[in-house]
Amino acid sequence: MLDVLRCILFDLYLNIIGAIYVLKEQILDRHRSLDLSHQEGKTVVITGGNRGIGLEAVKKLLVLKCRVIIGCRNTEQAERSLAKEDMTRVTILPLDLMNMESVSEFAGRVKGLNVPVFALINNAGIMFGSRVETKDGFESQLSTNYLGHFLLSHLLLPLLDGEGGRPGRIVNVSSCAHYVGSWLNFEDLNLRQFYSSKMAYGNSKAAQVMFSQYLDSRLSGSEPRVRVVALHPGVVHTDLYSQVGWVQIFTWAAKIMMKTPSQGGDILVYAALAPELDAAKTTGLYIENSRLRRISSFTASIQNQATLWNETCKMLNIQSFGNLSL
Repeated sequence: MLDVLRCILFDLYLNIIGAIYVLKEQILDRHRSLDLSHQEGKTVVITGGNRGIGLEAVKKLLVLKCRVIIGCRNTEQAERSLAKEDMTRVTILPLDLMNMESVSEFAGRVKGLNVPVFALINNAGIMFGSRVETKDGFESQLSTNYLGHFLLSHLLLPLLDGEGGRPGRIVNVSSCAHYVGSWLNFEDLNLRQFYSSKMAYGNSKAAQVMFSQYLDSRLSGSEPRVRVVALHPGVVHTDLYSQVGWVQIFTWAAKIMMKTPSQGGDILVYAALAPELDAAKTTGLYIENSRLRRISSFTASIQNQATLWNETCKMLNIQSFGNLSL
């Protein structure tokens, strides 16, 4: 009975946060269109670029003359979705973030292309559903949204470098749902003791924010080589909401109230390429609607960030992140 009540409370809390952000994004802080000049010569790696906001981001990156390397499970879908684009600047590689061996293989293939990478956009994600444990023993939402991206960032960090005096970027696509992760249990990250699909999603998004904050602070210096950015793309109408009852019933209303995938894609591209973020004085950048915003007090805690960092390195058997002393 207690577990049922806890699930109800997490559902309610997430719905309240979502409603607040929908109102905010439609009334108080409406979408700002992307305004960037051509970025020819820059290579961007993006996960989940075959659908949703990831696909829209890929299209925008191609318009800006970037080279794009896509990692996704469904490579055929990516090819179909981008059939009308200039594919001479696109490389599509298989990647399953629920399988750490697949993450390592993808990173190896990217390294084999022998191209400098300006930005890594950790975008792919899943949302809600029953508890599933991956072959590596990780809760599936945590694995897809956070652990796989943590490992990928570790493996590709040596490739990331700036261009023309600008630092490279790691972009983690989080969510306003990171507030739901304020009860994250560091001793049960895989939620074996208690599982709520909404809590699991919130935990994975809180982990992305803490990872971004901690890594950016560790990489910071007078002239950092890489900046790390987390973002909330907006409450976007994509197929991630296929398991949300009211969205299925009131699809027309959801499309009116929620952001479009194209608008979500704008924020991903902004976070990866906007030059004004280079000079941001604060470490651990978090963006909403292409502007710096605050994060939850739980994720802002340096102690919480360090604890999660250490636990994650143990889970993934990482001795030296990015082969650096981090």
